[in-house]
Amino acid sequence: MASTQDQINNAKEVVAYYTLAATGTGAIPVPAASAAIIAENGLMIAHIASKLGQAIDIQTVITSLGISGSLNIVGRNLFVEGAKLLSWGAGSIWAIAALSALGATTAGVQTYILGMLSIEIGKNNGEALTQEKASLVIEKAKNNYDSFTNEWKSNPPLKPT
Repeated sequence: MASTQDQINNAKEVVAYYTLAATGTGAIPVPAASAAIIAENGLMIAHIASKLGQAIDIQTVITSLGISGSLNIVGRNLFVEGAKLLSWGAGSIWAIAALSALGATTAGVQTYILGMLSIEIGKNNGEALTQEKASLVIEKAKNNYDSFTNEWKSNPPLKPT
């Protein structure tokens, strides 16, 4: 069953809510904040599935990302978490501020990409995307991230139900 435009718009609002939440969580200069972001992303995928009326699970999203995409996300998170840990030992307020900004941006972009992939999976009847299709979705998400977040910052999304 194909998703309607209203369902897709509702799913995009879910993505906006969780993207903004992940951005805030990623800014917390505490090592291991990524665990909270992972939990938020799992909830986001479940909410998107609910809005689209499709079964979407994290395994399908990971399959669509492929090995290189999954490793990229894991690698960035490990880098940010490691850098946060090192900045705590250094005690530099500037290092903590810079890493908070890096963590916020990384968390927001990655959550947005996962959300847009989940919507496309929902539009694909819950089936994994081809690597070619997933690459197009990821590239489009990267290019549209700033305009997407600016739109929702001026008109905050509702908490998903």
